[in-house]
Amino acid sequence: MGFFDLFKKKSKQKKIQDSKSNVNNNLSVRSQLITEEVIPVEKRIKKISPNSEGLYPHEVLVLSYAPTYYVDGDNEFQRFWWYRYGIKDVNKVLKSLLNRDFLRSGSLASAMQKATVVELKDILRDNDRKVTGNKKVLIQRLLDEVDNEKLNKIFKRRTYEVTDLGEKVLNYEEHIPYIHKNSIENLDIFSLSKMIENKPNYPYRDIIWGYLNKNSMKHFENRDFGLYRNCRFTMSEFIKEERKIETSFALLVEVIMHDLSGLSNNFNMDFLYIYKDGYFPYENSLISIPPGILSRVVEYKETKGFTDDELRQKIVEIADKISLPLRIFTVDECADIVIMEINNQDEELIKIYDRAEKRFNKKFRFS
Repeated sequence: MGFFDLFKKKSKQKKIQDSKSNVNNNLSVRSQLITEEVIPVEKRIKKISPNSEGLYPHEVLVLSYAPTYYVDGDNEFQRFWWYRYGIKDVNKVLKSLLNRDFLRSGSLASAMQKATVVELKDILRDNDRKVTGNKKVLIQRLLDEVDNEKLNKIFKRRTYEVTDLGEKVLNYEEHIPYIHKNSIENLDIFSLSKMIENKPNYPYRDIIWGYLNKNSMKHFENRDFGLYRNCRFTMSEFIKEERKIETSFALLVEVIMHDLSGLSNNFNMDFLYIYKDGYFPYENSLISIPPGILSRVVEYKETKGFTDDELRQKIVEIADKISLPLRIFTVDECADIVIMEINNQDEELIKIYDRAEKRFNKKFRFS
């Protein structure tokens, strides 16, 4: 992010519950929409070896989606198959997986999975059967209590089913659906598979963690503090999946310290006279904690059963160990800001920002 981006105003959002997805640092880099030429999958896999069963990463991903598609080939495929993976003909991949025994034509039960709960209840109702229960119960009741010939006329189209061989592949290659569904830096199914190919005895999550840690250090060394902050947030979310909530929260506190630091990408102390206009006053400040981050702090607080004072103490304990090239607020003030933001204490927040502005101007000799 260039320093002139600091002049871009952002409205302050105070409602945590309405903004859980808003986790980006106000000072982090703004994404630009760039139209890039799609790389065909055939070119993407040239430097990748197939797995032990002869499948490439994109084929494994198609295998994981196969039960949602019809065998007759009349399917509407998601756009990501082309723009993310360069696959023009998904049906061709499906047929190849079918011919190699990773897939089979599905059963009546699998075909019924495509129906909605409302549709299943209508069929049960038409056959004078109970309509209570979840989707799994409804399907089983139909199979047990309604003539299969009648059901086969209703559910004529069959979906794909994964065979035992296919299940074996999905169990072994679980990193592929994972990285497809989770945005982690610039990793994708091809790059992660190549990394795993180079370290075959390492768990894929260890490889991802090492990659994130290395990237975060690189961002810090390059003074791209917005990218560093975003990478550490990704690490916090990633480790939370393993229920390591203390490590996750420690990383989250580091994110908060960066959000309140005034640091940005390509940060340069020579431009503090420009940056400072984005720091103060509180009502217009770009150095604040995004609601999505606050929601995660509240989640941690509730999980631990902490009071505000206990949460504040925990934040101070972690933040004291974090070294930053610039601090707008003291560690104690940062902890206070977290508590005040959670409790919507705007008047107190205004005072903290005003106090920090006076200290900042005196330290750096701004009038």
